[in-house]
Amino acid sequence: MRMRKARPERFGISLRDEKGGTPLPLPPRRMWPVGIFFGVAFVIFAAIAWSQISSMRGHEIRSVFDLAFILFQGFWVLGWSVGVFFLGAMTVLFFFYGESAQVAGERLIYTPRLGPLRLRCEYDLAKIRNLRLEVAERHPKETVRISFDYGNGSSGLGDAMDRAEAEKLIAVIRDAAARVPRVAADETAAPSPAPSRARAAAPPERREPPPPLASPSTLALIGANLVPLAGVLFLDWKLGEVMVLFWAESAVIGFWNVIKLAVVAKWAAIFVAPFFVGHFGGFVAGHFLFIYYFFVRGLDAAGPEPGVWNALLDLFAPLWPALMALFISHGVSFFTNYIGRREYLGMDTKTQMGEPYKRIIVMHLTIILGGGLTMIFRTPAAALLLLIALKTATDLYAHRKEHSR
Repeated sequence: MRMRKARPERFGISLRDEKGGTPLPLPPRRMWPVGIFFGVAFVIFAAIAWSQISSMRGHEIRSVFDLAFILFQGFWVLGWSVGVFFLGAMTVLFFFYGESAQVAGERLIYTPRLGPLRLRCEYDLAKIRNLRLEVAERHPKETVRISFDYGNGSSGLGDAMDRAEAEKLIAVIRDAAARVPRVAADETAAPSPAPSRARAAAPPERREPPPPLASPSTLALIGANLVPLAGVLFLDWKLGEVMVLFWAESAVIGFWNVIKLAVVAKWAAIFVAPFFVGHFGGFVAGHFLFIYYFFVRGLDAAGPEPGVWNALLDLFAPLWPALMALFISHGVSFFTNYIGRREYLGMDTKTQMGEPYKRIIVMHLTIILGGGLTMIFRTPAAALLLLIALKTATDLYAHRKEHSR
């Protein structure tokens, strides 16, 4: 039965080769077919992106619908372009593929090279077992591969090579390994414990309590939700203004999630953040279109539609204090909970990308349902106040649940 691929003891990415040690010359590997595959995919993806960009050029923006549609296309192209860039980079890198290996001290270092990138895989010589030659499949009969067992899997060095050259490399590795103290077999290939024992030995899941109601982040959230309450009571805000303000909170949440991705993904955020902005921005643009024509413009609106810039200015100018309060509220939560309580620990990139949707979907289902009921009652102040209270309660529940990991 074929063993699974062994994981190296250490893995790293660098732009420089490891200095020192005894080099192990490996035969060149033909990777240009992989480069051609990525190149074909790059051409297809790039053509689709260019067709979308071409359709956006020269498109006159006359209404809110035109603006929202252009924004949706732009965000889509941004997210799609991450894939275009990745495929283009892989095309170039695989055409300049190479690999090397060396014995350095107590380590066996195998380094595939993608252009300037060195993917360094390090194995401890003391933990290498069953170093052997295997007949290379689909290659000439006299060619072999170097393989070895490591941990609970197996790995190898390079591509198929001449038997005499492979035996020289194995002799170098064995000679270096002979000078390293061996590790006990139970340490190199520790079997997985029985399921029942594993469950018994596993520590209980530890969950942090949610922030108390008097915490700065909770108070900031409540304060931000009181701003639309003041707008309804003292500034005569209607349903449209309240719904747009609630929609704007989605954009604020998306902004702070990009910052969180930078904390979690580190350098990979260069690719992850644009992809998130692409699909999340498209969602926000489409949602604004629904909010504007359903709650602001109204389904029974008649007459010519106002110009896009005048319509947006009239809509957002009165809301700037509330927008600032929302931005500060989520900023306080970021610094006091995500950074202060170190909620980023244990968070992976995939989970962080999906975090905003959990809160936003529940929040917007609540406000759309409440907004529909408010329209039935012809937007009296009491119904708006009930909508704001319902949304605030939903926010508090989501806030405490999100921060009780």
